[in-house]
Amino acid sequence: MTVTSPDFDAHDMDDVPPRWWNRHIRTRAQVTEIAVMFGALSIVSFWAAGLGVVAGLIAIVSALWADRSPDLSGARAERSDTALAIGTGAVGVLIGLGFLSMVLPHW
Repeated sequence: MTVTSPDFDAHDMDDVPPRWWNRHIRTRAQVTEIAVMFGALSIVSFWAAGLGVVAGLIAIVSALWADRSPDLSGARAERSDTALAIGTGAVGVLIGLGFLSMVLPHW
């Protein structure tokens, strides 16, 4: 690794974050944030054949896993964040199933 600064202490290797392929989910809050993102994706992509339903189910399962898993560290996420993840996932599943029920007979 090439150091471009004459001050080598400014480039301490302990402060370097891990590469994206070495990152792991460690806290309940991180899993809840991912669940909220999947819930939003399920609402936005309800029209894609089954993608909204699958993303909504992933959001619900990951929010429940973040809330109840003993394997994750950290305090539980706020109840509003967990409710938002489960709610957006459920809305995405309902809208996706409704859209599929309207489209499948004409497919």
